[in-house]
Amino acid sequence: MEFYHLRSFVVVAETKNLTQAAKRLCSTPQAISAHIKALEQELETALFIGSAKGMTLTEKGQLLLIKAQNTLDSAVDMVNLAADNQDELIGQFNLGLNQSIQALKCIALIDNLSENCQGISLELSLSSTGKIIQEIQENQMDGGYIYGEVPEGFTAIEIKNENITTIAPKDFDIEKILTQQDLAKLPWITMEQYCPFDKVLKQKLGINIHAKVQSDHDQSRLELVKNGLGLSFLELSCAKREQLTGEIQIIPQLNFFMPLSFVVLTKRLNDPIVKAIVQEINILWDIAL
Repeated sequence: MEFYHLRSFVVVAETKNLTQAAKRLCSTPQAISAHIKALEQELETALFIGSAKGMTLTEKGQLLLIKAQNTLDSAVDMVNLAADNQDELIGQFNLGLNQSIQALKCIALIDNLSENCQGISLELSLSSTGKIIQEIQENQMDGGYIYGEVPEGFTAIEIKNENITTIAPKDFDIEKILTQQDLAKLPWITMEQYCPFDKVLKQKLGINIHAKVQSDHDQSRLELVKNGLGLSFLELSCAKREQLTGEIQIIPQLNFFMPLSFVVLTKRLNDPIVKAIVQEINILWDIAL
């Protein structure tokens, strides 16, 4: 019995879909299907029932899923035991960023890894909360920073409670804003479908917002505001720096706080590389262990 057969079995059981399982495992649906068939032949039992709704576990498949997961967990534990010394760890961690490299102390994290975990390298990916969550779930990213609620199946380290404000173009007449509803009538540069900022915006101003442009990247939204295309949300600390240049204005009526967290999949907490990064994140942000 091959471990990659068991891994394919577990992921198909989780996703109920060969294509989604293949994406998570960086493989193809045909290869994943072959793994399942090989495992079914070896165990002499059907594991799934295929239908238009996807792959559903058989009764025996449900029982064997628990055994398969335990077997994979035991393999991870064995790797952990063999890698007690972090200096011996070798691997890469893909880290999703929803703020700038400077704001998230990435240089300090790289320096700390160079000193404490020399074999671990970082791949930094500038993204947005919704995309980071999705890519972690699909195993395309190992961990990252997100705003707002932590989805089921994730473990989070809350870094801080970020103050969020509204920014407007430099020639915008702030004196015309008397109520929050005055803001609802104006053009907005929104984020993306799964962004918690957009949820707050709709909660405060209603669902009929004039969303003129959509961008999931802070810097691009900032540039669009500077060019007079609308209003947008931005971290207050960043907005204050930009206001000093005279290219934007701050509108405080909608200010709110949003938790910023570092997250990884709970089921990967025993992965030696993930465990080492979680420890370094705690140290970086001075979080009590």
